[in-house]
Amino acid sequence: MLTIHVPIHFIFNKDKRLQIVEGKAPYSISTDKRITRRLLKEHRPVVCKPNPINTALKYQKIYEDTACKSMEEIAQQFGVSRVRIHQMLNLLKLDQRIINFIQNITNPRQNNFWNEHRLRSIAILPKEKQYEKFQKILTNKH
Repeated sequence: MLTIHVPIHFIFNKDKRLQIVEGKAPYSISTDKRITRRLLKEHRPVVCKPNPINTALKYQKIYEDTACKSMEEIAQQFGVSRVRIHQMLNLLKLDQRIINFIQNITNPRQNNFWNEHRLRSIAILPKEKQYEKFQKILTNKH
């Protein structure tokens, strides 16, 4: 069986999109057409992490609906610790406006920004100060 190897290289097409092309790469590729680490980093796909509010709501639903009345049993179902369940349920103490905002996020980068740790730092505040802190973080992010 004969295997033929065709060389390939990357170029930007007219729409400034990366394209794989068969054939020998030109020697005089200009700098703006080279693949750099910065370019690869900018175009790295974003993996959307689970939304912490949705996870907390899932834990709450199971806690309320099932015969399991201990966080220990729910933790065993999900393979996490009892403390973890408690931490996630504490996120539901956030101001309702914050919960609504987090639930309605569709952008993966924005979803990943509002992780459980960041939300927990807001949830420990009194209700009247939570939304102020949330707005402050939101404006400093942009």
